[in-house]
Amino acid sequence: MDTALTLRDLSPDHLGSADSAMRWRAARALSGEAAATAQLLSRLRLEGDRNVRTALFSSLVAIGGTRTAALVASLLRSDDPGLRNGAIEALKQFHTAAAPAVDALLAEEDSDLRLLAIEVTRAWPGRLAVPRLLQVIEHDPNVNVCAAAVDVATELGTPELLGALLRLRRRFAGEPFMVFAIDIARGRIRAADGHGR
Repeated sequence: MDTALTLRDLSPDHLGSADSAMRWRAARALSGEAAATAQLLSRLRLEGDRNVRTALFSSLVAIGGTRTAALVASLLRSDDPGLRNGAIEALKQFHTAAAPAVDALLAEEDSDLRLLAIEVTRAWPGRLAVPRLLQVIEHDPNVNVCAAAVDVATELGTPELLGALLRLRRRFAGEPFMVFAIDIARGRIRAADGHGR
């Protein structure tokens, strides 16, 4: 099949082909096609080929929007680690459109989902990441979720987080690894801001 035919004539039906190359071309041909959102997501739940999966996620990112981001976020509940990782990487690219989905994840009772939500913020600009990190640092009861937020805060390096990190240090004063991580984070943020330790 030539390239022109792939772009013009491949449809969601081709996503179910036994040929992985055909599925990859179909996924690429449907990039940005909002009408194919449901089929792309449905195929993702079944797809075992890494390259096809990547193409499917890329096409969904190209479609964009908060609704699509929320549907991608639902894949974080999968038992398949490859699918979860792909969803995380896709949500990072949605940026603002994924913010409502990440907020919903941060409110989940399941701490594993909250951990995955924090991972999404790692690639976001400060204007998006900081409010979510503050929410976790100030209110989340789970030490591992808070530790993940501290890790991202260390990378982000914004002084807006210093006060919240100090309060978190007091809250988890009995957790030596958390105290150590917070001290590192605060030291790096202060150094980056020109205030030293």
